[in-house]
Amino acid sequence: MDRPPANDDRTVVVGVVAKALGLAGEVFVRPDPDLDEAFPPGAAYASSRGGQLVIASSRLHSGRQVVRFDGVEGREAAEALRGAELRRPRRDIPLDDDAFWTDELIGREVLDDSGAVVGVVEAVADGTAHDYLVVARPDGGEVLLPAVAELVDVGGDSVVVHAIPGLLDDQPG
Repeated sequence: MDRPPANDDRTVVVGVVAKALGLAGEVFVRPDPDLDEAFPPGAAYASSRGGQLVIASSRLHSGRQVVRFDGVEGREAAEALRGAELRRPRRDIPLDDDAFWTDELIGREVLDDSGAVVGVVEAVADGTAHDYLVVARPDGGEVLLPAVAELVDVGGDSVVVHAIPGLLDDQPG
């Protein structure tokens, strides 16, 4: 999917402060599992509590991300950050070739391999193994399409679905 334009100031939650660790102002951060955020020293994040948090140091502790922010001294100050979302501009987050921002799919026309209109994406629903595109059909019905690269191509202006038998309501299974 194309990168957002340089003037796109939408942000994405890349992690959430979980709790304080020790007495020196360090915190555990729960990174978003869908993003590959490293939390390097010097990186700045918008905080859901207001202002910016800059990473002073970062390390792994028992497989969990631990960071210390500039200006956060002591356990009490660190504990006050519990639950704070760490956000980055979407334009600064690299996406894999087969990845996409789900909200950018809303309103896109969905076509099958032959170019026939399947419908319009009206929502993206979370699933256990993967997301689903909720597609409003021209006849008023609805179909759920697994948002997986083998079945759905989201790279262009429209979404193209490889309609294997049984995937769409009007096809025999």
